[in-house]
Amino acid sequence: MSAIPVVAAYHPESLAAGQQASCSECHEDQQKGTMKPFSAFNHSASFINNHRFYAASDDRLCATCHKGSFCSDCHTNQVEMKPSTRYGYRPDREMPHRGNFMTLHKIEGKLDPAGCYRCHGRSNNERCVACHH
Repeated sequence: MSAIPVVAAYHPESLAAGQQASCSECHEDQQKGTMKPFSAFNHSASFINNHRFYAASDDRLCATCHKGSFCSDCHTNQVEMKPSTRYGYRPDREMPHRGNFMTLHKIEGKLDPAGCYRCHGRSNNERCVACHH
């Protein structure tokens, strides 16, 4: 277990109880067979805004520590969110999609349906069916 206090908070609960765990399960670089540096686990304040770049570069990177459901816990909603809720800092945005949305949404929706679920929820197909019957 790490001597650095902030690291312990991110470890599994079993470590906090003093039980043994395999450090290499998350901390080993599987390709190189060496331990990863501490910097590999340093999620800075800007990480929340930039993690998409890390995830897009290698989908296995996040999977070394996090299960797939870890992403969907934040990136999918069961119910639709109003733009004023989702974009509280921009409550004036009624249509939060960029200008070329009508052209690209079919492609984007097929590539990443969870991208739609973030605001529209999984069960809200009425918006799709209105145009795509």
